[in-house]
Formats: sequence, structure tokens, C-alpha cells
Amino acid sequence: MAAEDRFFPWAMHCVMAKAELHFGTTGVCHVELHPERAHVVRTAPPAISDPAQAVRSALEHPLDFPPLGQLCTPGDRVVLALDRNTPQAGLVLGEVLPILQQRGVAPDQVTILQPAALSGETPDPRGSFAPELREAVAWKIHDPTDETQLGYLATTARNERIYLARDLLNADVVVSIGGMEYDPVIGFRGTGSVFYPGLSSAAAIAHAHGMAHSELDPDDERPLRQEIDEIAWLVGAQFSIQVVPAGGSGVAAVLAGAVESVAKAGKELLAKHWLVETPERVPVVVCAVDADAGGHGWDQVGAAMAAARSLVTKGGRIVILSQLHGTLGAGMRLISESRSPRDALQPLRQLTPPDWIAASQLAMAADWAHLYLLSDLHPEAVDSLFVSRMTHERELQRLLDAAPAALLLPSAQHVCGHVLG
Repeated sequence: MAAEDRFFPWAMHCVMAKAELHFGTTGVCHVELHPERAHVVRTAPPAISDPAQAVRSALEHPLDFPPLGQLCTPGDRVVLALDRNTPQAGLVLGEVLPILQQRGVAPDQVTILQPAALSGETPDPRGSFAPELREAVAWKIHDPTDETQLGYLATTARNERIYLARDLLNADVVVSIGGMEYDPVIGFRGTGSVFYPGLSSAAAIAHAHGMAHSELDPDDERPLRQEIDEIAWLVGAQFSIQVVPAGGSGVAAVLAGAVESVAKAGKELLAKHWLVETPERVPVVVCAVDADAGGHGWDQVGAAMAAARSLVTKGGRIVILSQLHGTLGAGMRLISESRSPRDALQPLRQLTPPDWIAASQLAMAADWAHLYLLSDLHPEAVDSLFVSRMTHERELQRLLDAAPAALLLPSAQHVCGHVLG
């Protein structure tokens, strides 16, 4: 049996002679792929050419719900709960605000509310607005440590008392806006996940991080996801706008309408565009991690490592192409001080530092396979993380030349890997 028949009978059409992998904001890596080996590039979905038109179309023809404007009456206080990882967020908001204005909602009655960023900065989504509109529309980043910003919503079916940002509780209309993504904690990010835990308390955020489970598939039952859906219902959020990412900061699709219908359609599109299934594990997985709507940091690299870990053989090789830079966060430093990647997992779960998820993803990947990282990090920082440094694409070429099979994943931070066996 030929190598490509054994590893990738489903993707023979993907075998190429050359591949160009984009990473970070400017990085490009060129490699040669030998036809006699099962070297396969799983392409990312193409970005639609006119995302603004896609947003307008989704808002004019929502799923199982009247158009957005019919939710509002003149004078309503509207909160647009915006996930910080939303592709083309400013463009989406730019299509929503005119609809609200046509229904008599003044710009100063609109608040764009975003969860706090655990790492990095959150750019102002009003950047492309006209000056007078940018000044009138409020933009707030929720502070989960400030109890004065919180109000009691309700007690859930699991007997959890839920506190959320007062702006949500005081709004007449709430619309969730975000990116549909696979998520290590809740399976799928999108629709109601912008509300909880990010717009709740610091304790709720720490508790939610502790509920991540690397062995669950996205469709498996997750109590936290069920609680999120219940909270969205209690908030009264009936309408949702969700963007399915393409490579980089591009848009593959836009969905709008009833929350449940948008969630269902979004999951189907994620499976179509970003679910990578193989009949068996592969000895080498190459992840090109590019800058996306959430930036280019450990969150993206950790997600790519998790996807690769689910596809690579035990003791195989995971190669991460990135332009990571800066210093290590608390979770990464904890790994660097541990005797082995596995030794860091329990302390990470107990301490839940801000980079807990990405650090855990790195530790689990390093415990399973050999990690290689191309980055702009200080060499000593990379060496301390049980990771082999790469300095040039020639090193990747040598790995590919020696491997009977390899899977190359552009925009790997969006991928969910699944072995059919």
C-alpha cells in the first residue's frame, strides 16, 4: 500500500509538489512536497470577496427570525455584546448601526460591550466609524474584578448564582456578535459564549477555565456550554450575528438570526471548513499559525498545538510556524520551571494563570510529541519550554524529506483534528 493511500485516501487531490505556508503577519515558508510520500496540505477556506455584502445579506434574511430592525423601537437601549475574536468586527458593526438608527435608536443609546482580554490589548472596534459616530457610540471593556459593574441575573438550573455586567441587565435589546470557533473549554465558541464567563466575575472566569477537557470532542456534552446557553436565554438575547473565519483575518461566512439556528448552522460550517479528519494518526503535523482577529500570540499557538496533538502519532513531530515574540506569561514560566511537561499540568489547573489554557495545550502537546517552534522569542525562552527551536525553513524541509507522511495545516489555530479510528 502506498503511503498516501494508507494515510490520506480521502485527500489524494490535495497532494502537491510545492506548498507556501503563511504565518504571523509577514512570514512565508516554502517547502517541496514529494509525490511518492503522503505529504498533504489541508487548505483553509477562502475569504469571501465582499464581507460587507455578506453581513447585509445575513441581516436582511436572518435564520428563523425577523430582520434585526424589528427587535427595536425608538429610544431602546441596545447592547452589542462583541467577542474580541470576531473577524472584521468593525465592518460588522458598521452594517448593524444604520439598521438601529433607521428604527429610531440613537447612537448614544448603543453600547458596544466586550469581555476583558486576559492577554494582549483589545483594539477599539469603532476605529472605522465616522468621528461623530465614534464619539456617540459607547465602547466598554468589562472589568470582571470590579464588583460595582456586576448585577445579579438569576440562579441557573445547576444552582449557580449568575452575576453579569450591569449594562447587559439594563439593556432593552441585547445582540451577541462573535466568531464561530472550536473551543477547548466549551466545544464551540459563539452565540451566547460572549456573555459568560467573560462578562461575569473573575471567579466565574477562573471556574470556567478549570472545566477544560482535552479528551472531549466538540459535540460531546459539556455542562458549561449548557449553562452558557441557559444564561443567554435568561439575558433575553434572541438575535445573534456570527462570523465563520477564513484564513488570517478573513471571513468565510456570516450568519444572523435566532440564536439556536445560528449555532446549528455555524457548527455545520465549522465542520465543513475547519474539521480535519484522518483514518489514523500521522507522524508529522506542520501548523502555520497566522495573525487572526484575536491577534498572534500564545492563544493561537496553543490552539494549533492542540489540533496537531489530536492528529500526530505518539512520539511524532509537531512543527509550529509563528512569529511569536515578547516574554513568557505566568503559565509558560511555570512550565519552564517544571521537570517535565506533565509535571506542569496539575499546578496549571490549580493556579489558573491568565495563559492557563495555552500553557496546558503546550504541556500536553510536548508530553505527547516532539515540538519544534519557529518564532521570534528569545532562544532561552524557547529552550525552557521542552521545545526545539527552528531558525530556518530548511529545517522543516529536512523533516518533511525524512517523513513517510505529513499533514500541513494553514491557519492551524482554527482547526479541530479528529482521528476516525
